[in-house]
Amino acid sequence: MRKFIWPVVLVLVTALLIAGGILLSRQQPQDGLEAGTLISETASGALVGRSTEVRVPWGSLQVTVTEPLDETPDGEKVGPGASLVGVQVSLRGPEDLLVTDRVPNGYLLDPTFTLVADDEEYLLEGLAGWINDEEITPVSRRQYVALKGVPEKLSLRVGYEGVEQVVDGLTGILARGKALPLYELGFPGGAQPCAEPLWSTGAGDVGENVTTCLITSSAMRPYVAGLGWAPEGSRWMLVTVLPGTPAEFEGPKGTYTVVDATTTYLLDLQAPVKTFDYNDALPPGVVPAENDPQVAVFEVAEDRPTGQFEVRTELVGETEVTFGKGKKERTKTKTFEALVAQGAFL
Repeated sequence: MRKFIWPVVLVLVTALLIAGGILLSRQQPQDGLEAGTLISETASGALVGRSTEVRVPWGSLQVTVTEPLDETPDGEKVGPGASLVGVQVSLRGPEDLLVTDRVPNGYLLDPTFTLVADDEEYLLEGLAGWINDEEITPVSRRQYVALKGVPEKLSLRVGYEGVEQVVDGLTGILARGKALPLYELGFPGGAQPCAEPLWSTGAGDVGENVTTCLITSSAMRPYVAGLGWAPEGSRWMLVTVLPGTPAEFEGPKGTYTVVDATTTYLLDLQAPVKTFDYNDALPPGVVPAENDPQVAVFEVAEDRPTGQFEVRTELVGETEVTFGKGKKERTKTKTFEALVAQGAFL
């Protein structure tokens, strides 16, 4: 029986040495960065990699994703078999935003950037900070992620209020998804007067002082700050208008002074989802418009043809009417309600 003891002891010793070696290797620190480590570096120049233009509602960004690297320009290294991937974001140019691209208390937002390496996701918080007090900060940002091994699949998700675009990190190809309309923005429509006013029975303009509304601009947008993205298949139609509310009008008892006025808007016989004063949507520091136009926001089909825009103003007027003669003469205030409607093709 003794001749079998040494082989058994040898096997046990070998197993213990192997286990001890594994335990020791786990206790000893490894060279290089731990997987998942995020490293922010100053983006003082261009980053070598594949660059893609990605648009968000307030501007156009240049997004660059590197090949898997062994170390960063500042000398941060990964261990054997691991890799680093860098992402840099620069502002190519702010979008030519309309004041009406935000409703009152609607704010511009920071996009989010998430690197996806194979099945692992890394939120790149170092790429945030573009919006500061409603101002767009044009400073480029760069961040690296330490990864386990070299990824076979690599992508960057750029999110903005629930809508994501995906950059293929290996080819630079961009999947725009629901953000596609941001790349197809048309120019705003210019100013145009409304057609001749139509008055309700018994009312009319005073002399040659014709009541005329003026549409100062109109535009279709897929996104409005404060309203969010338009529903699928739809767009926001933004109409800025001076309704031309008269100070007085002619009625059955002469000229009436307007004491109350309520203006409503229709586009293709549909009411707006939001109306507000133009000046209420101005960012801080912008000089208010003296005439303070109104803004009406409609939800329309993305392929909407030209249609009818209507401005309807309900007026309450007052005038002084004299009764009797001599000592019996009395003055009485008379009121009269009128409606004036105007429109244009948008």
